[in-house]
Amino acid sequence: PERWWALYQDPQLNRWVQQALAHNQGLAQAEANVQAILAGIGEFDARRWPSTAMGVAATYGRSADDQTLAEATDSNAPSQWQFNPGIELAYQVDIWGQVRAAIQRARVQAEASAAALDLVRLQVVAQTTRAYIDQCTYAARLEAAKQALQTLDHSVQLSQRQRQAGVATALDSERLLGLREQVRAQLPMLSARRQMALYELSMLSGQASVAEATTCVAIPTLSAPLPAGDGWHLLERRPDVRQAERELQAATLETDIVRADLYPKVSFGASLTSSDHHLANLGDSRAVMFGIGPLIRWEFPNLKANRARVSKAEALQRAQVARYHGVALSALKDVRQALARYDGERQRLQALDAALVHSQHSFALAQSNYRAGTVDGLALLDSEREMISLRASHTEARGRLAQAQVNLFRALGGRW
Repeated sequence: PERWWALYQDPQLNRWVQQALAHNQGLAQAEANVQAILAGIGEFDARRWPSTAMGVAATYGRSADDQTLAEATDSNAPSQWQFNPGIELAYQVDIWGQVRAAIQRARVQAEASAAALDLVRLQVVAQTTRAYIDQCTYAARLEAAKQALQTLDHSVQLSQRQRQAGVATALDSERLLGLREQVRAQLPMLSARRQMALYELSMLSGQASVAEATTCVAIPTLSAPLPAGDGWHLLERRPDVRQAERELQAATLETDIVRADLYPKVSFGASLTSSDHHLANLGDSRAVMFGIGPLIRWEFPNLKANRARVSKAEALQRAQVARYHGVALSALKDVRQALARYDGERQRLQALDAALVHSQHSFALAQSNYRAGTVDGLALLDSEREMISLRASHTEARGRLAQAQVNLFRALGGRW
């Protein structure tokens, strides 16, 4: 699905992503740029049709014709208003396909901008999802630390009872108290990092305030297996690959446009004017002048400048070919690295699952043996410290696995 984040089935994540897509400022800017380019296509498309111009010039003074008439009649030429209306029509015959190539280039550039917009949208969604997972991970670590404090409180009470019974020493209680304060010291930074993730979410969603009501203690997990399919088909849907492909097409069309300047341009034009400059006589049929005919323009024999432009366009096209190959290889590397990291994080979490189960059993045995007086407080302390550390590592590993999944979604272009 295009809405890949919905695979986590987390309503809060869905709301954050929708807010980011609707209000993110960087995304709004990219959308405006695409709209501007789409509007510019009409400018190139209008070149397929004749261009028209109509104008009326009004001047006050004496004309050369008035001066000649005054000299012939031995009189003075009066100063008066003179009007010069005119209508012109011109149509370029697209013999070499220059106009058609310019229109296609504009459309391809618009598609490249749309791909760039998709890339920004993918980055915004990925950043929003990562920030949400971060705050969920820190919230889960906070909850695990609080549970560890409760377990340590029970251990401290057990140690004090054992001490009163003469089984334990003051050293056992002090060690447990020190471990409890170490765990308590983690709470402020975990809370601060969760708050930082919330600030990141607010910025990405275009909000000035932080939604304090956002609560998440369960790290999002996928409700379905990761999509699979042909690797190259998936890579073709990456926005950066599509953008590089469209830019290569635009560079090829630019070469065709410039190459057309080496050949003559044929235009067909018509004009309608008046030979009488007086307002009362402008409509007189004897004053109407018109002209119609073709115009051939060819920059010959000085073609050196145009040939240089063609060479420049061909060099830029070769550069775009190299860039497209580079983007494709980079996309392939990105997917491979994302898959490798995801597989590594998945196997690491599986190993931590087993280790945590053994650690919890070990701690339960240590508590039973400590009550029975068969082990000392140091064994209980080591077992509890190991379990607390493994719980924190396990929670962090779950968050890293979710982040690896998001990176894989982003590497595959965010859609299938």
